[in-house]
Amino acid sequence: MYRRIVVPLDGSAVGERALAHAEAIAERFGAALTLLHATTPPSTIAAAEAAAGVIPNVPVTLDPGEIATEEQEEAARYLGGIAERLRARGLAVEIAEPEGDSAAAILAVASEQGADLIAMTTHGHGGLGRLVLGSVADEVARHAPCPVLLVRVHDGEGRG
Repeated sequence: MYRRIVVPLDGSAVGERALAHAEAIAERFGAALTLLHATTPPSTIAAAEAAAGVIPNVPVTLDPGEIATEEQEEAARYLGGIAERLRARGLAVEIAEPEGDSAAAILAVASEQGADLIAMTTHGHGGLGRLVLGSVADEVARHAPCPVLLVRVHDGEGRG
């Protein structure tokens, strides 16, 4: 039933709350896990830098390529550590670090890999909260090519 499970992670303890569920399903069905962390493209960083340059007397000295590379390296370390722990438990694990909007990246990887499930956390903001804040989980749930397991967390959970 489940052969490939995509697990988007954002580097936070809250984001990892779906991981235990994905692990249990992977163990039960012999599924492979794809741990995913979307990173910011240099063009997005450059656009933010350009917008910051509009403010008088604020020097803009950031290198978008360097920032993006640093973020990618941090994502690789983060995902690599989790993957190592899961592999030690006998699970098949891959890592994906696509650049771009989180929801679009999750949907693209799930489609490319023929995912049978996406397991991720959500804060469960509805109505005005979602309208104002947006929701990666909502976007993924609406457009996913497969079932989506949403693990709801409440504000304040997972903080240490």
